[in-house]
Amino acid sequence: MLYLVGHAPGRGGGWRESVDMALTGAAFGVTTLVWFEAAPLKVLARRADHGDLLAELTGFGVRCVARRDDLPAGLDGIEGLDDSALHGLRHSAAQLVIL
Repeated sequence: MLYLVGHAPGRGGGWRESVDMALTGAAFGVTTLVWFEAAPLKVLARRADHGDLLAELTGFGVRCVARRDDLPAGLDGIEGLDDSALHGLRHSAAQLVIL
């Protein structure tokens, strides 16, 4: 399962909904990936609690990825990938959910 997340934390309920969906799949043993778009990455990089927010996902085995060129420095827990690798993830995902 691949979730494409465009919602930033702290801006409405979209972030919480995205995290809850990813965690639910992971709790049931579904291989779960979260692909962060540029907007939530920028917000996460400015937040002092970004490590806690990301650990909520990675602590349950959710793989977090982003386009390498969009990934700000210091966001541990998010794997920076090139466009080819991201395309491969999208192509191989059994299901893509855009949030």
